[in-house]
Amino acid sequence: VKKGDWFYDAVYYNYFAGIMTGLNETHFGPNESLARAQFAVILYRMNDTPDVDYKAVFPDVEDGIWYTDAILWAADTGVVTGYTDSGKFGPSDKINREQMAVMMYRYANYKDYESDAPEDISGYKDADKVSAFAKEAMEWAVGNGIISGKDGGTVLDPQGKATRAECATIIMRFLEKFEK
Repeated sequence: VKKGDWFYDAVYYNYFAGIMTGLNETHFGPNESLARAQFAVILYRMNDTPDVDYKAVFPDVEDGIWYTDAILWAADTGVVTGYTDSGKFGPSDKINREQMAVMMYRYANYKDYESDAPEDISGYKDADKVSAFAKEAMEWAVGNGIISGKDGGTVLDPQGKATRAECATIIMRFLEKFEK
């Protein structure tokens, strides 16, 4: 990460807030994809990592793994629900942009944040690619300035795998808006 990178401020913000860490002590990995478990951990850190007792909520989330408490906390608060077809969470699955928007939307609702009005997303070239379960969350994310689109703001890329740089930017925008 170098000054001048479009994501520099967001990475810096998250690093010093203790919300996102690097891949190691010297590398952030801005262009690498983010796993669903990693995103749950980020939201968990935003909520000051409360204590969690293990319970078998998802068949693929075992006790004692680095992400277990975060996923169980997120499930208990309604921030995550897992996959409806399998009941699994998919901790190592790469999170896509619409899944990230849904989790952020649910987190804002969990915290009772007062949000701006959702925005019509039909003007984006790929608005028809937003899944039905994510449409309301994506409209919320755009309406609240959490997601602004890619390619000059013309596409949402809802199915695109979210990069660590995109996640850092979304988290920074969210925190600057709601936790001033």
